[in-house]
Amino acid sequence: MKKIKILSLILLFSLPKWAGSMPPDEGMWLPLLIKDYNYEEMKRLGCKLTPEQIYSVNNSSIKDAIVQLGGFCTAEVISDQGLILTNHHCGYDAIATLSSEENNYLRDGFWAANNRTELPAEGLTVSFLERMEDVTDRILTKADAASASERSVVIEEEKRKIQEENSSNGAYSVSVKEMFDGNAYYLFIYKVYRDIRLVGTPPSSVGKFGGDTDNWMWPRHTGDFSMFRIYADANNEPADYSESNVPFKPKHSLPISLQGLNPGDFTMIMGYPGSTDRYLTSFELKNLQENEAPIYVEVLKKRLEIMKAEMDKSEQVKIDNASNYASLANTYKYFKGQLRGLKKFNLLKTKEGFESNLQKWIDADSDLKSKYGNLLADMEKVYSDDPTLSKDMAYINVAAFAPQFIGTGFQLWRLQSMLDNGSQEDIDALCESIAAEAEHSFEEYNTTIDQNILTSMLDMLKSGLSEERQLSLFSSDYYTKKAKGSSAKFSEMVFTKSVLTDQGRLTKFLKKPSLKKLQKDPGMIYMNSVIDMLFQKLQYKQSLRDKRAEELRKLYMQIIQKKEPTKSFYPDANFTMRLTYGSVKSYDSWEGKPFENFTYGHQILDKYKAGDEEFDVPEKLRTLLKNKDYGQYADKDGKLTVCFLHNTDITGGNSGSPVINGNGELVGCAFDGNWESMTSDLFWQDEYVRTISVDIRYVLFIVDKFAGASHLLDEMNLVK
Repeated sequence: MKKIKILSLILLFSLPKWAGSMPPDEGMWLPLLIKDYNYEEMKRLGCKLTPEQIYSVNNSSIKDAIVQLGGFCTAEVISDQGLILTNHHCGYDAIATLSSEENNYLRDGFWAANNRTELPAEGLTVSFLERMEDVTDRILTKADAASASERSVVIEEEKRKIQEENSSNGAYSVSVKEMFDGNAYYLFIYKVYRDIRLVGTPPSSVGKFGGDTDNWMWPRHTGDFSMFRIYADANNEPADYSESNVPFKPKHSLPISLQGLNPGDFTMIMGYPGSTDRYLTSFELKNLQENEAPIYVEVLKKRLEIMKAEMDKSEQVKIDNASNYASLANTYKYFKGQLRGLKKFNLLKTKEGFESNLQKWIDADSDLKSKYGNLLADMEKVYSDDPTLSKDMAYINVAAFAPQFIGTGFQLWRLQSMLDNGSQEDIDALCESIAAEAEHSFEEYNTTIDQNILTSMLDMLKSGLSEERQLSLFSSDYYTKKAKGSSAKFSEMVFTKSVLTDQGRLTKFLKKPSLKKLQKDPGMIYMNSVIDMLFQKLQYKQSLRDKRAEELRKLYMQIIQKKEPTKSFYPDANFTMRLTYGSVKSYDSWEGKPFENFTYGHQILDKYKAGDEEFDVPEKLRTLLKNKDYGQYADKDGKLTVCFLHNTDITGGNSGSPVINGNGELVGCAFDGNWESMTSDLFWQDEYVRTISVDIRYVLFIVDKFAGASHLLDEMNLVK
């Protein structure tokens, strides 16, 4: 690639002009650049804040109240004592881990009476963004001076140097993130707090009301929130858990509005969206639509059916598997909805039409043609050369690696190699490590679920993998003779004989490890079969494809921006802080059914089904709703708003993000998208894409009137 001068980068990636070609509510923008990108449009929509009040390095700003929670969600600071608000489903794993049959916080909820009774959420962290910085010029100057073969190594080395220079000897967590498919790079510096404690969570009948049935759906009546607190040492610095730690003192906490919202009101979200792919080529999209997503849907559906059958039999099994099940169910419904949208709107045809015009535009300019003329043909070749590669990789990822014993299996696969040619010291150290991890991995292990999953996944692999990538297991004596070609019988052997599926057998083996025993172990025969196929027939080809696609995607990003110079481009989401904004806005369904902006408390009673896992309602909440005992949290017309719609642009990772009004006040907590927006990670549709958020007044109503935890409100800044 020819060297791109820094002036070109600024014009292409840093300071685009607004144009009518992009709706104002679309986009996940870097807050560092909102003054140049978006501020005038934000003011027009109703934002009364200055750019410096939103993002500042030198002064307190809204960005100082936004945290990344555990690397997978967002949360916001809502008091000067380190209290944070996020979604119930974001805290789900921590709540499940703290739960037991005797203290089932998932089912019954939990509210700490004071700081002393808050529960340590072991392993949970929050990260505050200190600052971000454009380091594109530094990295690309080095990269463009290197040869093509050395380019990626040079980039990674320069990223490492930048991270090391800014870590302050480990005081900060630092990352350099690629933007615009390698055409720009940004530095992010975080301070990470490690002592996080559960303060309160409603019961699942509130926090998960509607369950999987209502997930991604509107109208919604879910109180999807939970509260944690950040603790620090005496100097307000990060520290491991200690009873001597004190509540964290933030630079900024969000004031909370009790005024509510009206249709058309400005809304802004700051958070950590995870991943979008809005600049995919048609060839990549076709691969997703035909080779990957259908397999995710097929396999995850079966895994969920197997898990639920056992979870319904036991409260403890339900607790142990609740977090994993919820995550899989969310992913399953996401891909199901995405396929539905792709077919309805025929995005593939739209992409192909755009690329046909793009090719004609390139061919009309000799300079462009010399550099970009073969771009689309080369990308097509990337995916046509091995048409079953993605399908086979998908089956390995979601089917072959589905059993829970896979984690132990990888460890014993490493041990297997050591037993063949490793030192005794290394063998002993690894055995000790495996034994220590087994104490945790077998703690909540359900052999019935895992055995049934293995049986089902084996059948799916046998019928789904391409002929040239079938597992060697299926032609082995263990499967063809001992198991008589039956996946169920082979699974039974794994769960009655393998060291992978029983802690007692594993402990005994680790005291006297033997290569011969591992080679005859049915669980390890399965593991070796999967790993051999992955490494010998999949991984290398996949890495070559990824590398080539990455090179071409970088050029594609350049040329589409050249073709549309007046369009404002924003980088795809990549778990870095972004600002998005829009308005409270309803929509009509694909079938033309009109929806309202808001849902209300009395509608919860309409959905109520006594004893139903998804739609039961606690008696106390039913009484409050029947009596309209809403306190100060009611609307002016006496209704209790539960959730609302707005057209702010979000994706996974934004869960728990604050919804902020034009005055910088918290008005809600984002937790979902609507069913019609399942393709929004791939393309934006202003007519249909909506964010679903829980109204902050419903959150406060549950905390105060339902849970009786009004002491928490005393530390919040409530604006009436």
